[in-house]
Amino acid sequence: MFKLTRTRVLSLVRTSHLAKMAIAVFAIFLIATGTLVYNAKTIEAHIDGKTVHITTIAGTVGQALAHSNLNTYPEDIVNPSRDTKVTKGLTIELTRSVPVHLTVDKQTFMTRTPAKTVGEALTDLSERYGLQIKAVDEVNVLRTDVVADKMEIKVRRAIPIVVRADGKDINTYIAPRTVAGALEKLGISLGTKDKVSLALDHILTPNEKVQVVRVAERVETVQSEIPYQDIVQAADYPVGLPDQVVSRGSNGLQEQSVKLTLEDGKEVEREILTQRVVTTPTNNVISRGAQTSVSRGGETINFKRAIVMKATAYCIPGGTTKTGASVRWGIIAVDPSVISLGENVFVEGYGNASALDTGGAIKGNRIDLYMNSEAAARSWGVRNVMVYVK
Repeated sequence: MFKLTRTRVLSLVRTSHLAKMAIAVFAIFLIATGTLVYNAKTIEAHIDGKTVHITTIAGTVGQALAHSNLNTYPEDIVNPSRDTKVTKGLTIELTRSVPVHLTVDKQTFMTRTPAKTVGEALTDLSERYGLQIKAVDEVNVLRTDVVADKMEIKVRRAIPIVVRADGKDINTYIAPRTVAGALEKLGISLGTKDKVSLALDHILTPNEKVQVVRVAERVETVQSEIPYQDIVQAADYPVGLPDQVVSRGSNGLQEQSVKLTLEDGKEVEREILTQRVVTTPTNNVISRGAQTSVSRGGETINFKRAIVMKATAYCIPGGTTKTGASVRWGIIAVDPSVISLGENVFVEGYGNASALDTGGAIKGNRIDLYMNSEAAARSWGVRNVMVYVK
């Protein structure tokens, strides 16, 4: 039998304690490992068209993702939600977000979004940050564009304006800019002579109105008549009788080259550039009575005008005229619009008379002559005579 020394005994005792501790630690490890293996669950994650299996002992989807090596972000969309309890065989859909640089007027956001298009991203970020981005606001890229990694999205808030051009009113929204920039944005081009109600470098403000007036110039050849002139010649017959045409006149013709200025299709100015006479007008020659006196029965009758009138004789003794005078030889009835009451006249074949009466049938160039007898009235009857108004 071996004889043990004191040192050997002590060494064996120590070794025994270490061994026991190692066994205890190993036992704990086995128990913990068994517990983990027992509680671990595997979930299936669909990410970017790929399927990834995640084994986890976490209680919720969010915790499982946080402890995975998938590098997820709070902006990523998870379905079912992150607070869903993890169960065996659970399947989740993960839509990754991408970083974007958003500028709204003077505000800048370095953020992420899971949206697929710019329009969807603007809706997402507007709601998230309370930006109230509207559909009419201007964006530097198309809203239908796909969101790219580190994409720069710039938004300029629009204001309402009204533009009138080419006969139409355009009520629209546009980001503040100069009048020239607004017209270019709306696809309204200006001609060299077109007018705009506001200066082109004016910065538009909300609800301002801009009117574009289209100015056009064109040259036309215009023909027009040259009116003939009346040439009056004194003739040897009484004043007042109808004029007589010696030779008829005819209009001439002139041709002009005219520059027309039109604003929105309406003529506002015309300028005669050249002019020439195509046909010279022919004067209209008229003879007009110039006699103011005639000799009748050795007496010279001076008069202001002569009228050819239809004279009817009558005889009704004891009558009273329109002016209150008694009817008698030398009193005639007239139309006052032709011969004024009270005027003195000389009637061919009758003699001197005064216009002192009217009659219902006396209209125009008609007169009634008073005769001293019915026989004289019947003898006269009705005839055309020359009446000289003195």
